[in-house]
Amino acid sequence: MGVSLYLLILILILFIGMAVLIARSNREDDTYADLETDEWDCPECGFHIQAGDICIYCCEEKHT
Repeated sequence: MGVSLYLLILILILFIGMAVLIARSNREDDTYADLETDEWDCPECGFHIQAGDICIYCCEEKHT
């Protein structure tokens, strides 16, 4: 009984350790790093865009 409890605790600690390592390795991949976050008003329809390069209503691209 005692050995199986220690084995279960060891497996649980290893599982938590692997989960932490995987979570830390995925932090470097920023999905939104290339997203344009400047707000702008669409010159075609006047809609206020809060994020992105293209108007979601008329598909006009942001002019810089």
